[in-house]
Amino acid sequence: MPNRSPITAICLGIGLSLAACRAPSPTPEGPSMPWVSIPASDARLQYVGRTYRAGTGVVFSHPGVTVRASFWGDAVRMRLDDAGLGGDVGTNHFDVSLDGAPPTQLAVHPGQGTYPLASGLPVGLHTVELFKRTESLVGASTLVALEVHGELREPPPRTGLRMEFIGDSITCGYGTGVTFMPESSSSKVPTFTSKHQNPRRAYGWLTARHLGAEAVFVCYSGHGVYRNLDLSTSGLIPALYEQAVPDHPAAWDFSSGPPDVIVLNAGTNDTFAGAGTAAFLPDEAAFKAAYRTFLERLRTLHPRAHIICTLGSMTDGFKRREQQGVVTSAHVGDWISALVAERQSQGDARIHRHVMAMQNPFADGVGEDWHPSAATHQKMAEALSRFIQDVVRP
Repeated sequence: MPNRSPITAICLGIGLSLAACRAPSPTPEGPSMPWVSIPASDARLQYVGRTYRAGTGVVFSHPGVTVRASFWGDAVRMRLDDAGLGGDVGTNHFDVSLDGAPPTQLAVHPGQGTYPLASGLPVGLHTVELFKRTESLVGASTLVALEVHGELREPPPRTGLRMEFIGDSITCGYGTGVTFMPESSSSKVPTFTSKHQNPRRAYGWLTARHLGAEAVFVCYSGHGVYRNLDLSTSGLIPALYEQAVPDHPAAWDFSSGPPDVIVLNAGTNDTFAGAGTAAFLPDEAAFKAAYRTFLERLRTLHPRAHIICTLGSMTDGFKRREQQGVVTSAHVGDWISALVAERQSQGDARIHRHVMAMQNPFADGVGEDWHPSAATHQKMAEALSRFIQDVVRP
């Protein structure tokens, strides 16, 4: 009778074949676990926010884009190809969270690289979350693959309520990582650095968290509704809204996870543009035409969504000029109110006007380039959350 190992005897005794008996465990453990590379397009990787699939991976650039994955094992890393140029302005930053713990900040370098996200973990089931802090002006990122020391599992469930925040630098969380206390309205404060951009400290993400919602951001610093801060008219917010990734040709698929609530915070750059030029004051007809068309487009794309139009909190939209004793003025905030009332009179009961309080720099400080501080964003979020609970979701 041939010699048999104890495990072989047990397998044959209960009717298992030798092949099944020798098959590897469905849950690998310990040093024998392999490194497994999962392409970025794998359906078990969960994306929140705008992305598109390219030949090399999944491309994204808006702040707040999130990648989540669950895996059994003890380590995880990613392969990323980054288009940022590096330096204080051109370095993309991510938050990395493991198993719901507070995030750690990760700076990535230009070009391709492999980045450890977690190692030396207890062997078991873990969830990793990658959250892009920086916006499109810093550069797009392409996730090539996620690599796990173990095996990938199905992603965690997504939340029910979905919110979309459309806007400019304020919505992007520009400069929220630092606070400066100016002595006067003419005080100089530091300018933009990518490491201090953090949408988790901005009103949109804070509002969504308060309401238990998932947040998607479509925003770009310096861009406006009919004119940008530098008076250019390319890449306006309504045009950016059609794209999966700004400055890339791929169109966004609007059938993918439509929002329940849209917050449109645009018009600040239209207001501020034109300093020292004949175009100092925004043009009422041009602004209203562009904003009206954008609202019509949003309603066509999202017939059931609540649309909240707001502005701020760096300006309420009022701007005046005095030349040779003649005073002229414009008020973008009033124009937005009129456009919302116009749609309401046409029977759109799911559009709302929220008036955002202006920042108080001498009480709450400011972020880089006089943008709202984290304290101001917290106040903005509290007011917007109350508005949504009282008016949008009674």
